[in-house]
Amino acid sequence: MSKFKIGVKRRHQIGRILGFIVALVLSLVLLIPFGWMILCSLQPDSFSIFLPEPTFPDRLHFENYLTAIREIEMVKLFINTMILVIANMVFSIVSSVLVAYGFARFKVRGSNVIFFILLSTMMLPWVVILVPQYIIFNELGWVGTRLPLILPSLGGNAFFIFLLRQYIMGIPKSLDEAAEIDGCSKLGILFKIILPQCKPILATLVVFSFVGTWSDYVGPRIYLAGSPELQTLSIGLQYFQSTNSVMPWHLVMAASVLFAIPMIIVLYSAQGAFTRGIVTTGVKE
Repeated sequence: MSKFKIGVKRRHQIGRILGFIVALVLSLVLLIPFGWMILCSLQPDSFSIFLPEPTFPDRLHFENYLTAIREIEMVKLFINTMILVIANMVFSIVSSVLVAYGFARFKVRGSNVIFFILLSTMMLPWVVILVPQYIIFNELGWVGTRLPLILPSLGGNAFFIFLLRQYIMGIPKSLDEAAEIDGCSKLGILFKIILPQCKPILATLVVFSFVGTWSDYVGPRIYLAGSPELQTLSIGLQYFQSTNSVMPWHLVMAASVLFAIPMIIVLYSAQGAFTRGIVTTGVKE
């Protein structure tokens, strides 16, 4: 029996080592484009990028990053982008928490039907509602402002509501009942009992919301086309490419690296809670 246990343990260790090797190889493969982008951003000019073989420059040109920041006006674009990111993050997550709490804890007639209708909106491609949405915002006089990019998040996000509802349903209702006996209100239960246990899924939603708004190109391109002072980083990078007759690829790559850094920082900071939120969503106790 002991030899059998040792054999099983050894096979388990070998399996973990092989899994780690496979994951490491895949990670290195996925990092190749990002590494190439960094290497190109440190080249002295665009012509060095298109050499038959990748070469390291004699000197790393870190000044390309400062040049890109200055020529693309990345500080202004960064502020504009962060305004949208923070507003969407706060409004969408707060609204989604309230709606999901209602679906998870308050059972009324027809609530499942309403939840099904809510989930069915996720099946609609965004291009289907793009034209009618633009017409509505244009009639309201909001085109050219940030309102069309912020106010829709006040209603919450169907995907966020789904994740939160499934997570909240996995929290024992006995905790709610105990808090209610102690005189806690329904909102008090949400903020004192439910939300402290929802940190993993909230971190997941923060990552989704940040990356989605930060990298959004279509929304700002449509609604902020007539307001260059409100443009975001994704639009600024595209304008920088289109306004140069000879593409300064080394500067474009430097700007792209700077554009990717905030997303990497957010995902790395929340990776533990992000993983737990994805794994435990939908698991009931």
